[in-house]
Amino acid sequence: MLNIFGFVGNYILPIIIVLGVLVLVHELGHFLAAKLFGVRVERFSIGFPPRLFGIKIGDTDYCISAIPLGGYVKMSGMIDESMDASTLTGAPHEFMSKPTWQKVIIITAGVIMNFLLAVVILGGALWMQGEAVLPTTTIGIVQEGGIADSIGLKKYDKILSINDTPVNNWQDIESIFLKHLGSDLTFVVERNGVPLTISLKWENLKLNDMERFGIGPLLPAVVGELTPGYPAQEAGLKPGDRILAIQDSSIESWTDMTTLISNNPEVPLTFTIQRGDSVFQTVITPKAVSYEDEEGNTQKRGLIGIGYKVLHKEISLPHAMYRGYQRAVLFGKLNITGFMRLISGEESTREMLMGPIGIAKVAGDYAQAGYENLILLIAYLSVVLAIINILPIPALDGGHLVIILIEGIRKKPLPVKTKMIIQQIGMVILLMLIFFVIFNDINRLFSGN
Repeated sequence: MLNIFGFVGNYILPIIIVLGVLVLVHELGHFLAAKLFGVRVERFSIGFPPRLFGIKIGDTDYCISAIPLGGYVKMSGMIDESMDASTLTGAPHEFMSKPTWQKVIIITAGVIMNFLLAVVILGGALWMQGEAVLPTTTIGIVQEGGIADSIGLKKYDKILSINDTPVNNWQDIESIFLKHLGSDLTFVVERNGVPLTISLKWENLKLNDMERFGIGPLLPAVVGELTPGYPAQEAGLKPGDRILAIQDSSIESWTDMTTLISNNPEVPLTFTIQRGDSVFQTVITPKAVSYEDEEGNTQKRGLIGIGYKVLHKEISLPHAMYRGYQRAVLFGKLNITGFMRLISGEESTREMLMGPIGIAKVAGDYAQAGYENLILLIAYLSVVLAIINILPIPALDGGHLVIILIEGIRKKPLPVKTKMIIQQIGMVILLMLIFFVIFNDINRLFSGN
């Protein structure tokens, strides 16, 4: 019974929150735009038909429907997911009675709201937390098998510039790297006092490789924060202590230290520590913590309960929102690039497409890492939802937009029967895609991926 409650709390509740917020914000965009231009809204539905329950206020039925994979706003005089053509009377409050520019705004308002949601979340998080300050451009970790490793970047390389743009701190590296996603990158680094040029060809990468570029900054092994009840605090370590050595191994960076600790769970280790002008030794036994590796096997790693203190500088709200906008745009570009690669066959649909089961797994993992992470996931998925909805597929906003533009050019509406057929084809395509991604999720689940 506890396992059932745990599953619901860890996975079902997070996916309900994620999809609920995304769909609500999207449909709210259509709803508000329709109200702005005097279009009567007959139904505001979370989920696709059939209707389960709801309440009618004024002209609008606010309801929950049976298929929880989206939602829709039913407007008078519009052929949509409900397949209802009976309301086409030519009345002023009908969607089809409005000028083309108003119809375009109404139909794209959901996509705009999803994008704005991402900007507000990403910008708001940056504004509340402040901008991280890492005053180094020296690489402290190169992930084995990662992209950085494959192109020849090495630990202790000092990055001088990327694509001819000088860098002064790690934030410069990240922002320039993201700015040039989709383009070739040229790094100028200093290695042993000698400048080197290292190139990265974008066409040689897969989309998900960019998540595993595999470099991190060189950080000193200085204690910033202590976790109560963990071995470091119990051994008397204090913020500001510098780890000089563990056993007989000299510690030159935070990565050196964490690697040694992680590889020695429940093994007593002798730490050489500098505190001010004094140097002393103490024995600390890392606590063993279980985790699942990429193959799903349970492993153990050592932790002593210390964290690196990252300094943050305050950032103004307008600047934070601009940075949130930049990040949302960059994430959108990354997904559009991925979509184009799926079409061209450069990317595997099995690896890149994720359905509700996959999203539930990701949402659950993010929620367990902290609900602030789940909120950030909502921001990124909101960008994805905006991109998907603007695709020119019947039954999606992009499909409606194409029809509106065609009718605007023709100066007259398409026949109702034609619209009904287009919508039916679109719903079939949409359902086929939904079933495909669900099958893909199940396949990955049972194959351990």
